[in-house]
Amino acid sequence: MKINNLAVYCSSSDQIDQAYFDDADVLGVVMANKNINLVYGGGMRGLMGQVAQSVKQNHGKTIGVVPEALRIEGVVNTIDDELIITPDMHTRKAKMIALAEGFIGLAGGFGTLEEMLEVMTLKQLGYHEKPIIFLNTAGYYNHLFAMFEHIYAENFAKEEYRQLYQVCDTAEQAIDYLTGYKPPSLPAKWFV
Repeated sequence: MKINNLAVYCSSSDQIDQAYFDDADVLGVVMANKNINLVYGGGMRGLMGQVAQSVKQNHGKTIGVVPEALRIEGVVNTIDDELIITPDMHTRKAKMIALAEGFIGLAGGFGTLEEMLEVMTLKQLGYHEKPIIFLNTAGYYNHLFAMFEHIYAENFAKEEYRQLYQVCDTAEQAIDYLTGYKPPSLPAKWFV
């Protein structure tokens, strides 16, 4: 599958371990080398800033999508090829989903989780068939995956919904998964 635009959801914090920045940097290099454009939250800090900077340094293209309320000097990146300003967060998320042909979650906080869970839910409900990847740097998402297993065990979701997402340990694995991606055949959401 050819991915032109990849949405990357990730932290805007600078107060995190260097390992997360290293993986964001490698992802940017790999994306640029594969001519995959970055669609992201348009921030210049944290992993958002790192992945964007890496894509640009390697001659790739970046598309920042920023809600008007966060259009703040020193927060919004100034290096993007395209900057899209939306009226609010809901519109921002919808625009990123529409632009992207795939999604990857690097380490992040509540916003990153919310965005990843939204694209998973939309895929579960049949609104899209796009690939979704968690880049599990240093086991960052292991507790979340344990929660997913609890959800399956308690019948709040079908076990087949493990196919909604892929877990990768490296950026190279993530991009390899994207290029070979075929949408899974998922059952209806409801237990009958």
